Amino acid sequence: MRKFIAVALVALLSNNIFAQTLQDAQKEIDRENFFKAKQILNGLLKSETVNKADVYYYLGNAYLNSEDVDSAKVYYKLVWNPDNRTALGYLANGRLALLNKNAAETKLNYDRALQITKMKNANIYYEIGDSYIHPELKDVNAAITNLEAAFNLDNKNPAISIALADAYNANSANDNSMGGKAMNKYEYAVELDKKAVLAYIKMGRIWVNGKVYPSAIENYNKALAIDPSYAIVYKELGEAYYYSKQYDKMKENFEKYVSLSPGDLKARTNLAVLYFQGKEYDKAIEESTKGLVNDPNNFVYDRILAFANFELKRYKDAAEASKKFWANPTKKVKDIDYIYSARIASEAGDGEGAMKYFDQALVNDSANCDLLGEYGKALFKAKKYAAAASKYNTKKDACGSLTSLDVFYLGRSYMLAGDSLKADSAFAEFSQRNPTSPDGYWWRARVNLTLGKTEDYLAMPYYLKYTEIAGTEPAKYKKNLTEAFVYLGIYNFEKAKNKEEAKAYFTKALELDPADELATLYMKQF
Repeated sequence: MRKFIAVALVALLSNNIFAQTLQDAQKEIDRENFFKAKQILNGLLKSETVNKADVYYYLGNAYLNSEDVDSAKVYYKLVWNPDNRTALGYLANGRLALLNKNAAETKLNYDRALQITKMKNANIYYEIGDSYIHPELKDVNAAITNLEAAFNLDNKNPAISIALADAYNANSANDNSMGGKAMNKYEYAVELDKKAVLAYIKMGRIWVNGKVYPSAIENYNKALAIDPSYAIVYKELGEAYYYSKQYDKMKENFEKYVSLSPGDLKARTNLAVLYFQGKEYDKAIEESTKGLVNDPNNFVYDRILAFANFELKRYKDAAEASKKFWANPTKKVKDIDYIYSARIASEAGDGEGAMKYFDQALVNDSANCDLLGEYGKALFKAKKYAAAASKYNTKKDACGSLTSLDVFYLGRSYMLAGDSLKADSAFAEFSQRNPTSPDGYWWRARVNLTLGKTEDYLAMPYYLKYTEIAGTEPAKYKKNLTEAFVYLGIYNFEKAKNKEEAKAYFTKALELDPADELATLYMKQF
């Protein structure tokens, strides 16, 4: 009898430990601490007394919310047992169908899960509602319907209240009243559990979305006052400090986040991303380089190395990282990847590569005026001058106008493509926009050398204007000023027949460049 009691007590104790541990894993998922949840659940799989189907289901949830959909699907498939059809099994099948975008199959499985529990199990409604909103919004109305049903069955569960608030908040774009309802539910969760850290985090996020950063920071600090070891709060707080341009505090909090999640490769990735977003490019490179040691196939690190090296004008390193990014079979491409890759290829002297990436970027965003201008410059650098002029004109048609820099390169493109008249018009526009810049007058002088007859001296007024502006900084514009002074000397000697003025210009040219052959030759005639 005593032996039976002892065995029973051990079994009861084991079940309690298991139940509590599974609850801990669920709690960590609810708290968005997915890394820790996976640690707990993987540990549970080693237990002989564990119901592995339960563990597989929550591992699926943990991986899904960690943006690892493939792993989530693997675990959801392991839950189902056709010989023992449980509510959790139908939930897993429903989540699989939802991930595969099969609405009819999703509803069928969820309905069966509800039928098995006679529509009286708040957790089933909670899981269904959660699937429609986390990790990304799929059907806000279905989420609200199921989470409200869960709340009606169990209005004392903070996790349900928080999830319902999430659903209301997700619907706030369609209904202004939803934002207030969301905040009320978060506050209610705090009333239910003074240590409901996630409620404070979610309220902080609402304030961040509303760009009310002091209120967001206040809520995040309330969360930390409750649980200073809650890693994700430091990440959220760091981002709030970033948006409010308190970069030192941003870095401090995000580094704390990574220190609390040392085995979380995603945490280090996020730190590298945040360094890049904060324009701490050297730090972003350092963190990405460290990350690749333990996570060599992480394409995000390659992306950051490419982008950050580009921003630091390390174009060779940027090109190498960009090449590695595109070679990674696991990469998830964003529009910004095409844009940066185009810029990198252009600066690295890969004209063909630049055009390929610019073309793809413009397929995704054909009205991107900045991108059209950059493409024009890349074509100019690749010595495709007619194509560059065409691209600038495409931008002008699409966007209504060009920047001054666009107009300048349009003029250079026309000039090098052999269309002097259009080049002259472009440089005239540039000079009109930038009357104190010598560059427009210089290039207009240059293009007018090819217009009309040599003896017409059409370039004279532009060389003259150039000397007036650039002459204030002779050391900076030495070479071009020398050319301008020589031209003006020749004009006065040959055309205006003013030898005194001509001699003065040749003298100025020789002061800048004593070895100038034309100035030296003409000076011998005085």
